Amino acid sequence: MKKITFLMLHLNYGGLEKQTITLINELAKKQEYDIEIVSVYDLLGGKSFYEINPRVKINFLADFGPHHQAFYDALHNFNVIKLIKEAFVMIKCGIYKTKVLKEYIKSLDTDVIVSSRIEFSKLIDRKDTLNISQEHSYINTSKYVKKVKKCFKNIDDIVVMTQSAKKEYEAWLKDSNSNAKVYNISNMIDKTDNEDIASFSNTEIISVGRLEKVKDFPTLIDVFNIVHNKMPNIKLKIVGEGSQREVIEDRIKKYNLDNSVTITGRITSEEVKNELKKASIFVLSSVCESFSLVLCEAMECGLPVFSFNIEVGPKEIIKDGYNGFLIENRNIDEMAQKIIEILNDKEAWEYISSNALDDVKKYHSDNVAKLWVDLIEKGREE
Repeated sequence: MKKITFLMLHLNYGGLEKQTITLINELAKKQEYDIEIVSVYDLLGGKSFYEINPRVKINFLADFGPHHQAFYDALHNFNVIKLIKEAFVMIKCGIYKTKVLKEYIKSLDTDVIVSSRIEFSKLIDRKDTLNISQEHSYINTSKYVKKVKKCFKNIDDIVVMTQSAKKEYEAWLKDSNSNAKVYNISNMIDKTDNEDIASFSNTEIISVGRLEKVKDFPTLIDVFNIVHNKMPNIKLKIVGEGSQREVIEDRIKKYNLDNSVTITGRITSEEVKNELKKASIFVLSSVCESFSLVLCEAMECGLPVFSFNIEVGPKEIIKDGYNGFLIENRNIDEMAQKIIEILNDKEAWEYISSNALDDVKKYHSDNVAKLWVDLIEKGREE
């Protein structure tokens, strides 16, 4: 039996965590694999936010974790005692994330190590294992490119989310100390019962994501304000939580949209799916996405999807005018007008919905997991 060890920071809520656990659960279905998760922090009392196959072993290195929000709250409120306490915890967490994890990696009795973060990849110093790094992020800045060049010295294979990212990483690694091969394996989604999907109602727009700057929900509010002025009965639902909630709420108040926009906060994966099925269309307003799993999840529910045409990610998922729409980056008026057009055209909506349901099948977990199995078996043979 081949043992595969996944390195994770924590098992709490998050896109990276959800995607990695989805992969783990698919691989755990194969009896020839023994799967283990090494989680640096235990944030949920020995539990995981996402359900994990009972065959998977879980090892936590620390029974604590960082509380960034508590630190920033203490800083904002000038609570010196609380600030010192939280700073100490963060320093302690930093030590565990580097020194303790590095030593633990050396002691692992495993055949394959899969890193879910670039800082973990840097800590891997094993020649007797197949070392794979997942790059969930795509950050095309000089600072991050330098990090890429330094962190994959002992990595055999790097998995990126899109073909565009693959080309970039191959270029970045040419003059580095790494001989890693780069593979494009997309994120994956679970199959949905296609008898229970969204239907045309032209009453609700939905968006899902962390309420952080990179998701740019204030711009989504700007778009929705234009739509709402033409279609006053339309509602907007934002599913998520984060540090930018107050900024987003201020934008909502600016346009007097309090009765037309709802922010749900953090909800479970099943609840997200149910909310998607209630909507008419899905809109992504992000300024940067490495892939955008939630676009695929929306398509799986039969929703036409809209996104700004940013550098990577959505442009490899959305076929403009076929399964969704790519809008000139930050062109608020164009986004709003295209949304209004589809919300008023049932035939066009049904065409896009049908194509989305068909096209998204390639991202189903069983199909994507086959690519991972091929990668792992290839490594075993070499």
